[in-house]
Amino acid sequence: MAALRILVTGTTGFLGPHVVRILQARGHEVVTAARSGGDAAVDLAQRGSVAAVAEALSPEYVVNLAAMSRMGDCEADPERAHAVNAQLPSELAERFGDRLLHCSTDLVFDGRAAPYDERSQTAPLSAYGLSKVAGEDCVMRHGGRVVRLPLLFGPDPSGRGASEMIRGAFAAGRTLALYTNEYRSPLHVTDAARGLAELVPLRAAPQLLHLKGPERCSRWDFGRRFCALHELDGDALVPTECQDSTRPRDVTLDGSWRPQRSLDEMLADS
Repeated sequence: MAALRILVTGTTGFLGPHVVRILQARGHEVVTAARSGGDAAVDLAQRGSVAAVAEALSPEYVVNLAAMSRMGDCEADPERAHAVNAQLPSELAERFGDRLLHCSTDLVFDGRAAPYDERSQTAPLSAYGLSKVAGEDCVMRHGGRVVRLPLLFGPDPSGRGASEMIRGAFAAGRTLALYTNEYRSPLHVTDAARGLAELVPLRAAPQLLHLKGPERCSRWDFGRRFCALHELDGDALVPTECQDSTRPRDVTLDGSWRPQRSLDEMLADS
């Protein structure tokens, strides 16, 4: 396939640099937009910004990674969450249609009927989940594609991601509470980026797709396995039961896409 000029938004996040690197390795020309840095330093959630960036950078395709993803921040400022997670993807979809690949989350589900495939009904419990469902609906209504991602992990110089959170706690000499009753399907950030890059040229791909990790896993089990593989003292992890009503208990994803590595292989590479 011929190389594309691809706009990737949200490139200062955990996933963004990996997506940019892999797209470039596949011969695509990547331009970026984020609130700080990139080819366009702009708050895309401000009305009119999408049109300005589109005119300035002239992308042929868009991968939207921009998100307000901290659940507490979304609960505290639902208007901002809606602007970033719903309004922005809607404006991108209106302009780019099926040339938009938009990233969403497993937290659009309520955790009562896992595993969830692409046909499952969304039922978000949090302001974050509500805003992401609204964004999904707008994107698909305008012909764009949506990819739901699970809990991501892997190496990151800024300490982001599930495995780096554990490393950070060990480096600081503190204990870390991990939920025993919150289940997800964790995926290495590089595998997620590869999956997204594979979808860009596939115009006949499904409009909604789950990129899931290899296994259903609680945060507690994830932490213990990570520590065992990296010879870290598992006693620093504290098993904790989640009581937060806005956090679904089991959002394990299912679907047709399969990762090429096992969870232990991914954890060893973290």
